[in-house]
Amino acid sequence: MIIVGIDPSSTSTGYGLVELCGRQRRYLACGCIRPPRRMAFEDRLVVMYERLVLVIREHQPSEAAVESTFFGKDAGAAAKLGHARGVLLLALRLAGVPVWHYTPAEIKRSVTGNGQASKEQVQFVTARLLGLTELPRPLDASDALAVGLCHSFRPGAERVAQPSARKPAVEYLLSRMKRR
Repeated sequence: MIIVGIDPSSTSTGYGLVELCGRQRRYLACGCIRPPRRMAFEDRLVVMYERLVLVIREHQPSEAAVESTFFGKDAGAAAKLGHARGVLLLALRLAGVPVWHYTPAEIKRSVTGNGQASKEQVQFVTARLLGLTELPRPLDASDALAVGLCHSFRPGAERVAQPSARKPAVEYLLSRMKRR
């Protein structure tokens, strides 16, 4: 099973792919989606969507784990993060990839044993768990790998998947368009 972990951001979305074979976890890839800052925000969302679709097509993940939205003091930044997260979830759902959500503390606790771990601690432990000789960089990418690892540690019975939406959603939309 291939899991794609997503660390959403409106400026640098991290993604990490982990293959789960029995009890073994293997690193496949990681990186960041960074639309040019000079673009209009709406165009940046399109770039984020298109690049995640390419990652999904290349690696064919079975499941996705996405870090839950973190709410800070800046309402504008929270709104942009919500828009970015929505576009990323749309790409996953249209590809038929089931999605699970994890809080930042839950991810840190599952990977490091400490829900308040620093990004650098998460990066170090993630590299160790995946048997990497170098730290995964940048931090957004290592955070995304940690999200994927967090999901891989969950027993299957505890997972409550939201059903895959690709075919039913596409068929529903097409049927609605035909009625008009």
